[in-house]
Amino acid sequence: MQIWSNGLNKRRNHPIFITGRKKRRFSGQYAKGHRTILIPGHREVIGSGPGFSTDTLNPESIKILTWNVYKEKRKAWAEDFKKLSAGKHIIMIQEARLKYGSSDPFTIKGMGLKFARSFSYNTPVRTDTGVMTISVSKPRHVSYIRTATGEPLTHTPKISLIAVYRLENADKNLMTINTHAINFVKTSVFMSQMSELEKTISSHAGPVIFAGDFNTWNKKRNTIISGIITRLEMKETDFNPDTRTKRFRYPLDHIFYKGLELKNSSVAGSLFSSDHKALEAEFYLPGRGIR
Repeated sequence: MQIWSNGLNKRRNHPIFITGRKKRRFSGQYAKGHRTILIPGHREVIGSGPGFSTDTLNPESIKILTWNVYKEKRKAWAEDFKKLSAGKHIIMIQEARLKYGSSDPFTIKGMGLKFARSFSYNTPVRTDTGVMTISVSKPRHVSYIRTATGEPLTHTPKISLIAVYRLENADKNLMTINTHAINFVKTSVFMSQMSELEKTISSHAGPVIFAGDFNTWNKKRNTIISGIITRLEMKETDFNPDTRTKRFRYPLDHIFYKGLELKNSSVAGSLFSSDHKALEAEFYLPGRGIR
């Protein structure tokens, strides 16, 4: 299935490499000694896949899934994804990997997708990787925030995908932010990325779901996130039992929310088809009842 509404121009095979405020033509670099990496220009970041079945979300039940799929490296991940995605209204994937021009294996009947490409492996069949939000409802607005600083060695940026959805018979829209936080960098770089996302959330008047792989593997990073969530008057989804993936005793993946009520949540703790556990939650808009 073709997903790119704005693909790379075939005549212009040198995407723009972003480094701070400077831009230059860039044909790639070696990563791990065998692949060439390409960073997309602004117009080539977001792609779309058809299949949305509704124009609005039901505010009485919003079931979500967030999962870092580890670039689909492990066996049985597709089978697990199929099971986990059943009945969900919004699915937020980190480290999604797609062959250029195709949405397989993330095609789900009755759901469309938006994909924010972080970078590409310039193999004979180009492979894109980034964050993806799959939903039953077509978002009314989509944008992204990309880090100016890249990861060490590969120099690849981290990216967050923002999608805004209409809620049925409600006067406010739902914003979702699907994030993959930058990892092996100075704390100040992580703080800069999170501050940009904080600004985006603070500008939205309706309910928000802020979820993904935050790479919160130390106290400093958790303190930064805690401060942002407090200032935004958001809540963190609790899990019982809490079997989320941890590094140095700190969970890496989170679901934060505001303007909604939590109905239930769980960790798919028995699945091992990624290096991250998948998180599930169901929300509803206050005053609309629970079904």
